[in-house]
Order: sequence, then structure tokens, then C-alpha cells
Amino acid sequence: MNSTLKKRFPFFPVILISLLIAAVGVGCGGGGGSAPPPPPTDQDAQGLYTTNGDGSGTFKDGDNPDIVKTLTDVKGMVYGSLPNQKFIFFDVATNVLYDGNITSITLTNFTGTATVYNDGVMVENNVAVSGTVTSRSSIDMTLAASGDFVGGNVKGLFSSEYDKGATNARILSDAVLPENPEFKGSVTMSISGMATSNFEVAANNGYSAVSVAIGPPLSQCNHAGTVALVSSVNIFTLTASITNNTNCTISLTNYTGFASVVDGAGIDTRLWYAVTNGTNSIFAILDN
Repeated sequence: MNSTLKKRFPFFPVILISLLIAAVGVGCGGGGGSAPPPPPTDQDAQGLYTTNGDGSGTFKDGDNPDIVKTLTDVKGMVYGSLPNQKFIFFDVATNVLYDGNITSITLTNFTGTATVYNDGVMVENNVAVSGTVTSRSSIDMTLAASGDFVGGNVKGLFSSEYDKGATNARILSDAVLPENPEFKGSVTMSISGMATSNFEVAANNGYSAVSVAIGPPLSQCNHAGTVALVSSVNIFTLTASITNNTNCTISLTNYTGFASVVDGAGIDTRLWYAVTNGTNSIFAILDN
């Protein structure tokens, strides 16, 4: 008996230590823990944005005090691949437009450059842009001071209208671009500081010719160009020019920009429209 116990006794501490290790492992969740969270990713700024009273632009006015504009109804369209992700933010109430490119996004921080337009005329180009963006949520952009532009900012909230998709049927619908329509209502356009409450679109092979009524003074200009579809998102890319006719006193070419068809009083009854050419900008919110 004693001999047997002596032979077995040395194994007891080993057994106890093994049990203790197993108990500690169970207490710490040994071997069965949850997977680590995925690493943070760079955000995406593409989308349609709206805001209400979140923006500003300040401009030098010679020896006079600076002109400070509060942007009250900003619309934004952002689309494209880095490092040339194009953006246009505009406010028809103050005739201010920011047009540029986001060149890089690191996590939520982005940088880029912009051209600034005031009252339809280019004020400064190559303005440094920085800010933060959260995919499909919000954007906060700051524009640095440069030349006659003292500085500005704009904040936008992502709009689910972006997900509707760009189609010929939507841009050509009777509510948006019918034959010889006349959009009226809360419409403002900016061409060298002149405003209009009337915007006409004359369809040519579907969607290629636009007539713009400018006033005051009342002038009629042909705005012709092409519309390209962006697959699966609600942004149409535009290439356009303004040419003279018997009642038009300006002739400007090489405009590019964006349009978007969104809900207004009804489904797809409002058109966001914005084009620039480095010298002038033309933009509007058109209600049918």
C-alpha cells in the first residue's frame, strides 16, 4: 500500500497544475474570443448633399469692407475617382459656387483644390480645400484664403436621392425635360451677376439643346450641349456652351458640370443644374 501511494503521489501536483491552467484559460475565454474589429477605411465623398444655413464665402471689394455671404440653401454634387473627384457646391440665394476636385482622402480627412465663383464670375482658382467626410452621411469643407477670396466653408448632409440612378427616362421625363417646357417658381440663375426666374429647355434629339432666358436685361441665349449618364447614381455629367442668337449678347464655351433630378413638389420634378468654364458659372434649381 505505502509503496503504491509513494509511486502515485508525485503525479498529484502535476494534475493540480494542469487543472489550474485549464481553469484560468476558461476564465479568460481562452481560444474562443471574438475576432478583432476591421481596420478603419478611407471614406468616400461621392454623393448629393443638401444643407440649410451651413456655409459662407467672403470676398474682397477693393477699398470697401469685405463682402460676407452666408450660404443658406447649398446643394452639392460630388462624383468621380481620386485624385480627380469633382465637386460642385452652389447656393442660388447668394450666387456663390465652389467648383473643384478632391485629390486625396485619408480615413475621414480630405484635401483638394477649388475655383471660387461669385455672382457668376470666377474670383480665384487653385484655392486650397480641406475637410472631413463620412461616407453617405456628411461633409464639412473649408476653403482657404487666396487673392480676392478671403475664405469660406460649406457643410452638407448626404441625400438618399443619390441612389435613384441616372437614366434617360428620368432626365427626359415630362416632369423634367419635356418638349419646350417652362420651369418656373423658386428659380435663380447666375450668369455674370444677372438673375432669371425663367429657364427653358428645348429638347433636341432628346436632351441636347437648352435655351436660357436671362434678365435683367431680358436676353435669349442658346445653351447647347450633351448629357452623359453615370451608372447607378443620380448624377448626370454635362458638357455645354452658350452661343449667340439675335437676342443674346454673350458667347461662352467649354462649360462642364453636373445635373441631378430630384423630388420637388412631386417625384422627379426638380432639376439641380450647374456648369462652369473657368471664367463664368451657370447654376440653378429648376422646379416644374
